[in-house]
Amino acid sequence: MKNKYLSTSLGLYMNYFVHGMALIIIAQNIDFLSQKWHTDLAGAAGVVSSFGIGKLLAVFISGKLSDKFGRKLSVILGVFFYIVFLGGILLSPNTIIAYAFGISAGIANSFLDTGTYPALMEAYPKKAASANIVVKAFVQAGQFLLPFMIAFILANNLWYGWSFIVLIAILLINLLYTLTRTFPPMTVGKPLDFEKEIVEEKKAFHFSIDEICLILFGFVAQTLLYIMSQWIAKYGSEVIHMTDNASRLLVSYASVGAILCVCVTFILGNRGVKTLHILITYVTMTMLISFTLFAFPTEIVCLVGAFLLGYFSAGGIIQLGLTLLAEVSARGKGFVTSLYTIAEGIAVFVIPLIAAAISRIDIAAIFLLNAGIALFGLALLLIVFARKKKFARDHI
Repeated sequence: MKNKYLSTSLGLYMNYFVHGMALIIIAQNIDFLSQKWHTDLAGAAGVVSSFGIGKLLAVFISGKLSDKFGRKLSVILGVFFYIVFLGGILLSPNTIIAYAFGISAGIANSFLDTGTYPALMEAYPKKAASANIVVKAFVQAGQFLLPFMIAFILANNLWYGWSFIVLIAILLINLLYTLTRTFPPMTVGKPLDFEKEIVEEKKAFHFSIDEICLILFGFVAQTLLYIMSQWIAKYGSEVIHMTDNASRLLVSYASVGAILCVCVTFILGNRGVKTLHILITYVTMTMLISFTLFAFPTEIVCLVGAFLLGYFSAGGIIQLGLTLLAEVSARGKGFVTSLYTIAEGIAVFVIPLIAAAISRIDIAAIFLLNAGIALFGLALLLIVFARKKKFARDHI
């Protein structure tokens, strides 16, 4: 994947290394922040929900801005808003102000997504899926390392705010680096398949069936990631009755699975395996594993299931789904990224409420919900697959 945009790609990936840390930095410092904001742990944790609001607010303009003014500007704005978020959270005296700064994190995420993913697809047009899935590796690396950073800070009786300062310093250095990089020329997406059908469908529906299915898949992919990352530990402690420390390790097992998946998927993509085929396999396995966790709640199933769910549902299906959407759409890559992000944002709002309601009855049933959502995602992918097959048969 070496080309003249390799140095640009490294800067883009580094932003997501910090993004991975930023996603969990409030949770990792929640004891200190709740004391500072004069609230309980639940009140401090509620600030995280502001991310979804910011993401949805910005997504309506971030994609159009990226397509009109360039990927670099979108990325720069994303970095700027992340710096605002980190500095604002550190200085916030209460949850209301912290919530406002939390919105800036969601805005930052939207600008980064609509600038970075299109830029990577344009830098590596023949290996777009591989280039995009590396983003996930950097996110996981950030989430893996931040707890160790904070453990070091606490062990040495240092101020908790240093974790925020370090992230701000990395972003500022990377911002200066990014400003000196050359970005690839923007391209308007051209569908690889179903071109005639897409043109005809746009006349009646504006969006093709393939575009609709893959935009909806953004909701599915985000849901699968959320349920795995937020509920696997509770499943271990409440359903399997594991100790708190043992149940927390389930998230680590899932992270290892996710990183392994990134490596394997990267290799598969470089060897020409179709993105659609990879997605169908991963979503099918997520469905089966989730149902197994619901039906057979034992410790060995929990341990193996955490690793496998990390692999199949947290190892990059969001990035793969977006790559596939860009492949079948003739629209601007920034625009389709915005639509995909809207679907993700809806999942961020809706699924936590549904999962919380189910948890009051049976936490294991949350994974039955996960299996159902995966089944829905599989149906969407199979529609795209069937249409591709039909197009191939009709044009032999």
